[in-house]
Amino acid sequence: MSQPTASRAKRIGALLFCPACGTLLDLPRDDQDEIECSQCGRKEPAASYENLPTKTYSSANAFPSALKAKRALVQNTVEEGEAAKDRDPIANERCDNCGHIGMSYKEMQLRSADEGSTIFYKCLNCGHQTSTNN
Repeated sequence: MSQPTASRAKRIGALLFCPACGTLLDLPRDDQDEIECSQCGRKEPAASYENLPTKTYSSANAFPSALKAKRALVQNTVEEGEAAKDRDPIANERCDNCGHIGMSYKEMQLRSADEGSTIFYKCLNCGHQTSTNN
């Protein structure tokens, strides 16, 4: 009992709805020429599903994974380490350039392990830099 198909199925995105009753129509199988509405029995040509544009949207957090969680942990640790670099300790040393007392410093081992480290100072007032071997 096929009914005439005077009006086409209503499309919202990639979904097709029965024009008679508004029920969501099933996807056609490869061997089907028509899709029958499960509610009212109206038949819609399977060709209605051809060439439908489809847009999908997602976000970076839409698909959680253990690997992404580990990567985020490492990135956060590095970012926190980078932030700590901006907060170097301060020594009560006098700047040779402007005389200001208070210089940030970093200690690095540049020479062999049995020798002392090198301390790099930076003036908090003028930005002058100097180094001292320990």
